[in-house]
Amino acid sequence: MLDPQAKAVLDDLARKAGVQVAPESAARKLAKARAMTGAMADYSGAPPEGVSAQDLTVPGPGGAIGVRLYRPQGVAVPTLLVWYHGGGAMAGSLDGHDVPLRQLAAATGRAIASVDYRLAPEHPHPAPQDDCLAATRALLARAADLGCDPARVAIGGDSIGGLLAAVVALALRDAGDAGGAPEAMVLLYPNTDLRPDRRWPSLAGESGHVMTRRSLAYENDLFVPAIADRHTPSASPLLAPDVSRLPRALVVTCEHDPLRDEGEAFAARLVVAGGRVTQRREAGMIHGLLQMDGWIDRAADLRRTVADFLA
Repeated sequence: MLDPQAKAVLDDLARKAGVQVAPESAARKLAKARAMTGAMADYSGAPPEGVSAQDLTVPGPGGAIGVRLYRPQGVAVPTLLVWYHGGGAMAGSLDGHDVPLRQLAAATGRAIASVDYRLAPEHPHPAPQDDCLAATRALLARAADLGCDPARVAIGGDSIGGLLAAVVALALRDAGDAGGAPEAMVLLYPNTDLRPDRRWPSLAGESGHVMTRRSLAYENDLFVPAIADRHTPSASPLLAPDVSRLPRALVVTCEHDPLRDEGEAFAARLVVAGGRVTQRREAGMIHGLLQMDGWIDRAADLRRTVADFLA
């Protein structure tokens, strides 16, 4: 059953979306999609006290990559969580996730480095993945200089950010990175399968929610224009031939989310491969829960789940 607070968010999103009365230009459609993603910040509530933020840059393949580092007060040498925000890899921003990540830093006691990776369609696949990988390598190398524990760096993301986290973990494992590897990964309601012919029951049955099959198709067309590329692990980590030897993982899905089944399928593959996996399905909940603390009480439970896993 859909949680009443979640339904209130969906009703408000439907009101904001309005009714399209005429075909839109490509530019107008993209601007509207990005504005709707940015509007998710309206549901995030108030930022907590005791969390500072610092903007910095790290080198990347397309130039400097922005990073916003959140640091909880009272923790002398915090562990670090590198975060990749949601938004379909064609929307989302540091500002859109500012309050939720401050809340998460306060809940976990971790420093959080939010990565401002490039977005499609201006920078399609594999630019977002390349930026996230480059930023992670740089932050692993700089953890001590940033006042964080270099031995306990985790990675994570929500929605497409969860896909990016899985891709980064696979890439670091395959490269045998001398610069270190994350000790854990947090995947919140992640995309894991971008194939256009996928047949997940949750994808077929969910309409009128935060995302639909049509909106996902639009995002994926911008992010990974070539259909053949969507069958590769860099776009669909569920299809990776080997998912062993990855960091211990937390995989959270939401009951009323089109991405539920593919996220749970990825968790199942990690388990079969011998991974240490904590899996949780949020009953009654919808996609984007991390960003909805101002409207949905259960967002606090989600943060506690992440904090308990990382402790």
